[in-house]
Formats: sequence, structure tokens, C-alpha cells
Amino acid sequence: MQQSSHTRQRRFTASEIAEFEYCPLVWWHEQFEPLATADIEELFARLVELEHDYGSQATALPEYDMIEKLLLRAGAFDEGRQQHADHAEEVAEIEEEARIGVSTGRYSRLLTIGIITLVIVAVLLIVAAIVLR
Repeated sequence: MQQSSHTRQRRFTASEIAEFEYCPLVWWHEQFEPLATADIEELFARLVELEHDYGSQATALPEYDMIEKLLLRAGAFDEGRQQHADHAEEVAEIEEEARIGVSTGRYSRLLTIGIITLVIVAVLLIVAAIVLR
């Protein structure tokens, strides 16, 4: 009998224990509260349902408050993801401009050296023509 109750006990992973140690409340919500893992549409649907059932008193409900906080958290994460994507795009553009600038700079240096070499050769040929004349 004791062995069967022991086998029914849930075993927790090391990462779950670490999550619990970090914040027990968040761990509890993620483990036992289905709304914590619901998508935004489900959360909005539940908010509307609560408003329909309780009217203007719905905002005083703890569940309503929790759903609002979950929606705010989801919005904050979406905003953070968008900021990260924008920043990554800006960095990629800067790197592309730098790559193009480096290759253009190399060609312009080669062109400048070629022009200077031709001018020096032309001046030397003119001087040689005057001296040999």
C-alpha cells in the first residue's frame, strides 16, 4: 500500500526545482493555472466571459486581475521581441553598409594609386623628352 502511494507521487526535475526556487508563485501558476500558458485570444475570451458574467464587478475579481497582468506581460514580451528584431535589422544594415564601404574604399585606393603612378610616369617621360632633345 505504501509503495503504491509512493509511485503516485510526482517527481520533479532539477529545472522545475530551480524555477520554484527562483519564484514559487510563478512556478505554481505555470504548473497549476491553465491561464498562465493560454494564448492571448483565450485570455481575452475569458476576460469577456468574466465581464459578461459579473458586469462592472468583474474588474474586482482576482482572476480578472491575473488575466490583465498576463496580457500585459505578453504585450511586454511582444514589444521586447519587436525591439530586438528592429535592433538586429539595424545592426545588419550597418554591417552591410560597412562591408560595401570597405570594398568601395579598397577600389578607390587602387584607382588613386594607379592615377598617381600614371601622372609620375607622364612627368618622367616629359622630363626625359626635354633632356634628350
